[in-house]
Amino acid sequence: MSKYETLIFDLDDTLIDNNQSIKFAFKIIIDKLGLSYSEELFLKWKKFDNAYWHTWESGKMFIPDWINTLEDKITYLRTTRFMLFFQSLKLDFNMAFNINKLYCEMLGVNVVEIENAQRLLQALKSKYEIIIATNGPKEAAVNKLEKAKLRSYISAIVCSEEIGFSKPMKEFFTFLYHKIENKDKSKMLLIGDSLTTDILGGMNNGIDTCWFNPNNNPLLEQYSPTMTINKLLQLQKKL
Repeated sequence: MSKYETLIFDLDDTLIDNNQSIKFAFKIIIDKLGLSYSEELFLKWKKFDNAYWHTWESGKMFIPDWINTLEDKITYLRTTRFMLFFQSLKLDFNMAFNINKLYCEMLGVNVVEIENAQRLLQALKSKYEIIIATNGPKEAAVNKLEKAKLRSYISAIVCSEEIGFSKPMKEFFTFLYHKIENKDKSKMLLIGDSLTTDILGGMNNGIDTCWFNPNNNPLLEQYSPTMTINKLLQLQKKL
């Protein structure tokens, strides 16, 4: 019998193939800006975007003093990244805001599930409380789950933009904890592909973790997931 009652899944690159989603959205905004798409430019965007959010997650992002509300903080962060990435276009804040809005909307359009994601959740639904914990936009998360036909298996969706803090920040997990019906951390398991957000977040907040590592990447010594899987269906046997 499993010791766990609550399974907390990351979304992007754990249940949903995020590369397909962001490539589609990126092509849309490139066209909107009148630029030519290339794989090189897309890879440059991915690298920039990952580094940008890592800076935020590590608490090193500068937030101006005039930012007072959570909504303003999210707007500032998501908009500013486009101003920085497309510096040569000299986008003003309003233009970058509209580009971000379009990008977030398009993230939920081209959705491809990770192999056997639906099959896994279908098998687990009757035995576990299933939560989504994502650093992605709320609207995109909901759209992805619905289009991949995964929404019916989920008890709650927790997104960084509704909190103002991202995984692995303590504040994110405090909010997450209050969303979960089961209040015993020893009976929770967090499943995700990211060592720096999912695994570190679980480690720092007393929650067991399962590292989803489909590419067989090396495990860095500072991280210690409770278990590791290379394919989603392996989780059933681990539980």
